[in-house]
Amino acid sequence: MDSVVAAVNKCKNRKIEILIINDGSTDNSDEIIKEYCKKNSFMKRFYKENGGLSDVKNYGLERTDGKYVIFLDSDDYVEPDMYEEMLNKAEEEKADVVVCDLELVYDDASRNVYHSCTVPRAADIFAQVIDMTMMPASWNKIVKRELYDGLTFPERKNNEDIAVTPIVLGRAKKIAVVHKAFYKYYQRTGSIQNSTFNEKRFVILETSKLCVDRIKTFDKEKQELIKGSVYLHQVLSLALYPIRREKFSTRYNMLKKYMTRVDELFPDIWDNFEIKEFVHWDAIWIQWSRRITVALLKAKKYYLLSIFWTFCNVIYDFIQK
Repeated sequence: MDSVVAAVNKCKNRKIEILIINDGSTDNSDEIIKEYCKKNSFMKRFYKENGGLSDVKNYGLERTDGKYVIFLDSDDYVEPDMYEEMLNKAEEEKADVVVCDLELVYDDASRNVYHSCTVPRAADIFAQVIDMTMMPASWNKIVKRELYDGLTFPERKNNEDIAVTPIVLGRAKKIAVVHKAFYKYYQRTGSIQNSTFNEKRFVILETSKLCVDRIKTFDKEKQELIKGSVYLHQVLSLALYPIRREKFSTRYNMLKKYMTRVDELFPDIWDNFEIKEFVHWDAIWIQWSRRITVALLKAKKYYLLSIFWTFCNVIYDFIQK
């Protein structure tokens, strides 16, 4: 919370409130929160029964009355200039949403990874932000509160941002970006994203389907852009990366089960332009491996693909050395 205090203190002549929501913790967190609230009048403490991260976000949205909203996960921290610079950007460009870059932070700092909030190959700002692999994250975006009207984060599900952030971005009349890694996304050992793969990760299909259902009010072009990002960076990426790296027998069984569900939920996935373009990106050998991968996935040849991925993994590991 120290990083938030420092960031708020940099915001001169602005009315800012920080809602700290204790989601039923059983340690001494509540005492720590009380101390911070005593020292900082802009902090408001709330205590509720444990309901998960989505429930916390919904709870906070119901109780905030600010013009803009931004989230912060408990393990993460922000740079001191984050809120001031992003609010300035919103006002200067009359933007509904402002997005900043982020950094994945590990205990071993040599592993830290910088992520730009945009992909330069896309045509405009909306497409550049939508096509970024970590686009669904709610915590590197300052958003006009009204864009969340009628939206709730799906409760008791991980990857909850996928069901909400693309809709918020789609509703925005103007999006602005700040290319500074203000947000520090801490990679905790043992977290869902950094632990051994299991079928709990399949929940990403449920939140992705909710997103696809919610964007049906947008025009066709915007729908295709959002679908392209969700299909590639959320849905297929689970197969192409964590499942691909599993041992052969686990890989085959997981892949078959996962892709069967994908084809049921997203029958148009192979018709999306982003998936078609994906096979033309990067080095030639990567393009060919992607073309073979997509062809085998479309044909439902999961055993052959599992064999092919064995060779791909060997080549990848050799290149990484």
